[in-house]
Amino acid sequence: MSKTNFWKNWDTNLKYPYLFLMALALAALLLGGYYYFAGNTSAYAWDKITDLQLVSVPVHEVTRLLEPFTLYADGYLVLEQYDVAPAVVRTWPAVIFLSILGICIAFYTAAISTMRQVPYFAGVLLLMLFLASFNIDLLQVFGAEPSQTMLLMAIVLLAGLSYGFHAFWKHITFGWRVVAMLAAVLVLGVAILSEAEFAPSLTALHLVNYSSLATLIVTTLFMIWVSFENINALLWINTQAKTPERRFSIWQFILISGLYLTNLLLLYLRHVGYLQTDLIYVNGYLILLLSVIAGFWGMQQREAFYGKYFPFRPTGAVLYLVFATIAFLSIGYAFATANDSLTVLYHNLIIYTHLVYGGVFFLYLMLNFGKLIKERKAVYKIVYEPRVFTLFSFFLMSTVVVAILVIRTQYSTYFQAKAGYYNYLGDLYQASENPVLAKRFYEESDVYDINNVKANYSLASMYREEQQRNNEIVHLKGAMAKRPNPKLYVRMANLYDEKQYFFEKLYVLHEGIDKFPESAELYNNLALLYMQTSVTDSTEYYFNLAQKYSSNEEAIQSNRLAFYTRQAMLEPARALLAQSKGGNYTSLRSNMAALRQLLGADAGQKDEVFAPDSLERVEEFTLFYNQVLSGLSNGDTSQLKTIDRYLKASGNQLFQEDLLYSKALVHHYNGRPKEARSIVENLALAASERSGYYYNALAIWMLEEENYRAAAHYFKLAKDHGYNQAFLSHGYALAMAHDTEAAVNSLQEVGYTEVASAMQVADQLQQVLQQDVQQIIATAPDADKVKYLQAYLSQLQPQEVDALVSAVKEKELQRVALLARIDYLLQRKNWKAANQAIKEAGTRLQPEGELRSRLNLQQLKLWHYTKNYDALLSRMDNLHLTNRDKKYNLYFKASIAAAKGRTREAAEKYSQAVKMLLYDEEVVKAAAAFYKEYTPDKMTSYEILLDGITYNPFSAELHKAYALESLDKGLESYAEQALQTLQGLLPASEYSTFIKQYESHRQAAAEKADDWQL
Repeated sequence: MSKTNFWKNWDTNLKYPYLFLMALALAALLLGGYYYFAGNTSAYAWDKITDLQLVSVPVHEVTRLLEPFTLYADGYLVLEQYDVAPAVVRTWPAVIFLSILGICIAFYTAAISTMRQVPYFAGVLLLMLFLASFNIDLLQVFGAEPSQTMLLMAIVLLAGLSYGFHAFWKHITFGWRVVAMLAAVLVLGVAILSEAEFAPSLTALHLVNYSSLATLIVTTLFMIWVSFENINALLWINTQAKTPERRFSIWQFILISGLYLTNLLLLYLRHVGYLQTDLIYVNGYLILLLSVIAGFWGMQQREAFYGKYFPFRPTGAVLYLVFATIAFLSIGYAFATANDSLTVLYHNLIIYTHLVYGGVFFLYLMLNFGKLIKERKAVYKIVYEPRVFTLFSFFLMSTVVVAILVIRTQYSTYFQAKAGYYNYLGDLYQASENPVLAKRFYEESDVYDINNVKANYSLASMYREEQQRNNEIVHLKGAMAKRPNPKLYVRMANLYDEKQYFFEKLYVLHEGIDKFPESAELYNNLALLYMQTSVTDSTEYYFNLAQKYSSNEEAIQSNRLAFYTRQAMLEPARALLAQSKGGNYTSLRSNMAALRQLLGADAGQKDEVFAPDSLERVEEFTLFYNQVLSGLSNGDTSQLKTIDRYLKASGNQLFQEDLLYSKALVHHYNGRPKEARSIVENLALAASERSGYYYNALAIWMLEEENYRAAAHYFKLAKDHGYNQAFLSHGYALAMAHDTEAAVNSLQEVGYTEVASAMQVADQLQQVLQQDVQQIIATAPDADKVKYLQAYLSQLQPQEVDALVSAVKEKELQRVALLARIDYLLQRKNWKAANQAIKEAGTRLQPEGELRSRLNLQQLKLWHYTKNYDALLSRMDNLHLTNRDKKYNLYFKASIAAAKGRTREAAEKYSQAVKMLLYDEEVVKAAAAFYKEYTPDKMTSYEILLDGITYNPFSAELHKAYALESLDKGLESYAEQALQTLQGLLPASEYSTFIKQYESHRQAAAEKADDWQL
């Protein structure tokens, strides 16, 4: 073994090509090793079936008449069920195989050119047979008809060049011979790949797959070549010491060789079915690897046997690496394509050859050198110099025994070889998009190796594409019966996904778990199946097992989080939410965002904004969408650009409606109510089945903005479209609009919903509205007093308001009553009393919170109404205000700037204010009045009022201003339309009063127009 670096003293022209070939062999070994572990996943990978579970998540809550009204949006929980992707034929492993195989051919032809005459011609014959196995004629290189011309050209070029080196150019060094042969192979490769009728990748697949029987024979020969090298290595270990005292005895050699051969015998007995127990065996492929390593040295030592035909340097050394590289490639390619017929065949051939040749070689050693081993001689030096049992007898006897084993197993190796070959042809025609031939070859493979997984899963995949469920089940069952694996059980179970097949799916999953008790995928799918039942304990149990065995723990955590959320298991959900913080898995982050929104919990550390370039997967959409919902109140509108980009992408039609709604939500809660209302109204018109849902959303927005007539209108539309939650809300909106008679009638309709809780709330409010003020003050609970105060606020006398406020004793309710009284006084422009009421309320409200913000806004409005601009400017940025109430600061600053004569600043502030506060009639009227004076010749004032009545068509004040402005702009027909609308919004007496103002304004406008014409 000290001579393993034998190339160290070789000439440069020989050493570097050899080292290159050695590196190539090592690369082939590493590729084969990688696909030994990953080939199954590469050929048919794990996939996931994503199931979106709809969950209503709260977006915003507004309280009116002490009743909370919550705006919900459709949040999404992601459940991921494991599945298996259809069989995929990848061409790049064939490209790599062919590239390395071409280099091996070049080295082989260069190596045989150094042989003596007889072995040289034998080598050329093998080369010709190998080239013929490529079936180049089917590539139609020189026309549409099959032709052997390209094959003959390849044989002439390679064999001719090789013969030239062998017979005429003997002085050419080995390195240059390799270069010349590589150039020849390259020329042939370019000619074939460029002139063939198929794409280069398909051509490579054709050449590799058709030559698979030839590479199988090469691999088998190489296995025989190294089959006894492990015994030879054990002999070296036993006898290599310098002195006899340090060498091992014959019994130690017999013992260690016996253990090795016994392991091979157990593997064989297990293969033929005589042994069923699960013992710990040395892997057959590991045995081959050890043989290859031992044979690397043994090839040099064996020169005493083959030296009369060709030398070890370079021929023997190069041929060994060429055969080793092809063997590694052939085995690795079988694993890369998941061709189980061949992977099993190769494993069996390793066992057969190593057991038989190794056992007979052990006999060869004992017969020839047993006495010398017993005397502790250095036998390894003369191992190929037999005296009794010749090497020819050893090879002949071993070959006969191997043939007996093959016959004993009813030629299973032959049938497996044919099945593997047909699998390769099936792959070729599948990649060539010729399903008829592909199916025929797969079926032929199934005949030779019944129920082999490669053929049956490929057929099942083809039937899956054709939606022939029964045929897919048949082939999956066949594959499971032959060589089961977890993927087959997962795929089979998923074919029973309909509810009527619940128990069939349950049976398949349990059967799979019995055979593969560490399959996280099976446990995950079983947990999801139990989620469809009320057996939550079983769901939890199988999720625990899935997480225990999973290599992707976050995927299981994501499903568990969705499970806890659906079942409202708040404590385990919160625990898992905390445990999963910092997770990167997309589905997990999406479910975490949905759960936080449901719980009203903050993300703690800011969750990284997820905005991929495109929404290729469903879970990417849900994460983005759920994050948009959870960030509505943070003032960030940057996601609007991302939403617009997704809306323009052609592949996002499935998410179009949700993206539009999320865009509307961002607009509404970040100061663009006009754009938000327009989007949602269009959605309500387009999505007929969900119109009620969208009208309800618009109504709640109107409740937030205190436009109660508009809210009642949209709640009515939601009711008409079958949205049951709007029945109760409609009555409350009418009550807040001070239309108590209509409110009572609407509350009586809540009974149609048959929702007991809603009916109870409606009855309570109905009773409150039907009582008189004195009865409420005397006998009603505090909550009813506050409701009555808010519902009848505009109709009460000052003393009645004071009495109601004083009668409320409960602390929190009293705060609400105090704010209602301030609103009453501000509406009546009783500034002094309002100021006193604000001071009284200020001592009873907490320093922060929505009620305090509302009080502070009332204070700012009072300073604004009384033109106390100094106090207004100095305090507006320091008082506690919610994000919604802070928007009024723009309005106050615009008004102050206008009062101070800073018209340019006022115009800028009013422009911003009216966009954000379009729902507030006071702001709209003030902005219109300013622009009427600031730009009287432009239509700005008119356009602001038009936007105002469009957004809030139930505002009588805005319609009045719009009618008068239309007259001023000469748009009398529009003014008449506004007048007709006002007739339905105003009481008769108030409408008569406005008619007089309208006529007076029209006459003035007409006179002004006459003066202008003169």
